[in-house]
Amino acid sequence: MKTVKILFFVFLISGTAAKAQINLIGASGNANGTIEIMKWQALDSASLTTYPSSIQGYYMASSAFDAFNSNYYLGGVASDLNVLLTFNSIFNTQNLRSYNDNFNILEIDMSTGKIYILDSDSLGSFKVNEYDILTGTNSILGIVSDPDIYGLVTDAIGFDSNNGIIYYIGTDFSSGSFLISIPVRNPVFSWSKTVLGTSNPNNYFSSVNYDNVNNILFALYAEFDTSGNFTGSKVVEIDKITGEIIERGLIEGFLAYVSGSSSFDQNTGSFLLVGIDSANNQKMIIFNTSDNTFTTGYVPLTVSEIVCDNYSFAKNAYTTTSIREQDKSDFTIFPNPTTDKFVLKKSTFTDNSVLRICDINGIECLARQIQHPETEISTKSLAKGVYVVTIQNQKSTQTKKLIIQ
Repeated sequence: MKTVKILFFVFLISGTAAKAQINLIGASGNANGTIEIMKWQALDSASLTTYPSSIQGYYMASSAFDAFNSNYYLGGVASDLNVLLTFNSIFNTQNLRSYNDNFNILEIDMSTGKIYILDSDSLGSFKVNEYDILTGTNSILGIVSDPDIYGLVTDAIGFDSNNGIIYYIGTDFSSGSFLISIPVRNPVFSWSKTVLGTSNPNNYFSSVNYDNVNNILFALYAEFDTSGNFTGSKVVEIDKITGEIIERGLIEGFLAYVSGSSSFDQNTGSFLLVGIDSANNQKMIIFNTSDNTFTTGYVPLTVSEIVCDNYSFAKNAYTTTSIREQDKSDFTIFPNPTTDKFVLKKSTFTDNSVLRICDINGIECLARQIQHPETEISTKSLAKGVYVVTIQNQKSTQTKKLIIQ
């Protein structure tokens, strides 16, 4: 069953953690017939800023936030072409590139920046792809095959960036709801399936998110009575080993939820999604997973494809741990961030080493041969933004991130 993309086009529009900042990004249409990128804080309606883009429509569930380099990705259409919009939340810059593959059931490893996409084109199986944003290429890691799997569900995937594990919740006709775990960093592809302990086969899960501070998998759990009538939704914790469903709190006062609006703020431990109350008003629901209570915040009227900007968390959590340093790079760049130059220093110098600086789209901006253990590199010709510095010789290729302010 091929995953169906739903495209939203623009029409003319007439009309928690107590006090901690929760930074959000989303997309919305405007009266000019194009899409705007929006940034705001969940508890501050005055914080809204908008940035026009050149796309005319976007696909449902095609957004993602790469906390590794602060990029918001959105799949859409510009001049009748499929494109991928990249918006950098540090510098508020953006660009477009052509894109024709599925980009709507995915997660990003915030410790490495790698993108993982689930893609189904037949009954009983789906592919797990690793997408290289720099080159725009997909590589298949493996195939999950089970006769009870019928298609894929959007907004039902979370990623453990500490251990490199995809968690996907689906539904089949024999066991009801199930959890599939896929460790993507292992040299040999594998996966496991755990039946979830649901009390009613009509109940279902959505808005799956992973808390990388406490290593907990969360989801929204919609419940129905024996007649199929909706009775309410709860935020639940899912035991990744046993499949036990642990109730955290009931979300009262909301009749429906906006698809694709859920996210998780790693800094505050807040589970977020947009709810629609009995008066048909949209509100940002901020569920505090520390005390299992919720409050409501601000969401712009027409915004969707909402993500949490977790860049500051990823920067603090992973740049100082072994996850990003597994490449054992023997070079440093300082200062970083920089303005017009930096110094590259290699602890073990090798002749014929080549330095390359590429932007976030993989376009080479600067290249030169390195002839000394310590070299000053001018960045005056480069615009503000996030770059990848690569040092390559016959024996190794090493990379680091560079920010130019």
